[in-house]
Amino acid sequence: MKQGGKNLEVIQAMNRTLLLRLLQQNHICSRANLSEQSGLKQATITNIINDFISWELVEETGLIEGCKGRRAIGIRLNTEVFYVIGVRLSRKYFEVGIFTLMGELVEEEYREYITDTKPSTVIPKIQESIRRLIARYAGKKVLAVGVAVPGPYYFEEGVIEAVFTDWEQVSIKSMLQEGMPLPVVIDHDANAGVLAECSFGLDPNLYETVVYLAVGQGIGAGIYHEGKIFRGAAGIAGEIGHASINMDGPRCECGNRGCLTCYASTIAFMDRVNKRRKDLGFSPLLQFQDLIEPAQKKDEVVYSEFRTNMRYLSVGIINLIYSYNPDLIIIGDEMSRIGERVPEEIKYNISRLMERKVLKQAEIRLAAFEKDSAFIGAAELAIDYAFVHTELFRGEKIF
Repeated sequence: MKQGGKNLEVIQAMNRTLLLRLLQQNHICSRANLSEQSGLKQATITNIINDFISWELVEETGLIEGCKGRRAIGIRLNTEVFYVIGVRLSRKYFEVGIFTLMGELVEEEYREYITDTKPSTVIPKIQESIRRLIARYAGKKVLAVGVAVPGPYYFEEGVIEAVFTDWEQVSIKSMLQEGMPLPVVIDHDANAGVLAECSFGLDPNLYETVVYLAVGQGIGAGIYHEGKIFRGAAGIAGEIGHASINMDGPRCECGNRGCLTCYASTIAFMDRVNKRRKDLGFSPLLQFQDLIEPAQKKDEVVYSEFRTNMRYLSVGIINLIYSYNPDLIIIGDEMSRIGERVPEEIKYNISRLMERKVLKQAEIRLAAFEKDSAFIGAAELAIDYAFVHTELFRGEKIF
């Protein structure tokens, strides 16, 4: 296959993107630090940083310790001028927030669905919240909108499968972008979660492959390999929730039987607890948030069903380990709110089911943030888009 070279403008754009990502990762650093980490010449660094300062994208902070112990002028991203919007679409609610370029949440709106969950109702409400936040920050520069959605989400087509009734094959990207004054970037919530963890929660240079496992009302895996999200051909890689663990099991909404989601989601956990409580004569029905403390305190019924959920989830994680051989597995979304009992149970289960040598290679831990990683990751989708399309910082409209 014939490969063309890169012209000067493309190389300059790539260098700008690289430096912006290093600035985000380092928080504060010197020009010499950037040269050392990027491999770019100091003259190139100086020219690009001068551009960034003229755009108000970067600011100097005063003297810091630079390379080889020498004092140098510190630089950092300006978190007072440029912002992005992050949107988290869930099966029961959506939240919209405005974030700095460092992924810091400044303000948010949260809305639960009451009865009408049709896309023709929900999407305009999301757009209303986005416009309200843009209006409240009219004196600032809001660059882009990132959206984290439940899957399956076909990234290349911008199409979401059935999240609720009437959402089958909804072109959510085109619907959200219509009439929106900013570019809209959408990805699966698990992909957004792994992006947040690798951008703000850990040093991605320490790991080759990171998997973020979103365990909520559905189950999905975001796979971050060698600095990039792995999406697969259609963009639905990591849909482990629809991998069958029992071919004779119950019918899943996806059409398959015995999917992991049917056994290990928070809905499956909640349903089993409520069935046992009903058999024991207890009422009313409990929601997932009602089960968190009883699971932590080892309530007889709740803890027993929690451990059942973890056994099923552990089977799915073993499949992940053998399929992707990750260095790190991060457990996020609703189930992570139960706390350290989650990774403890998983480690216990898989230690009994797989080779110890394989197990030692995969670290398992909870998400790094109190807030939902997918919500923070939605903002990072928008930030990453702006870092690639740096003309946005100059106020150019590119969509």
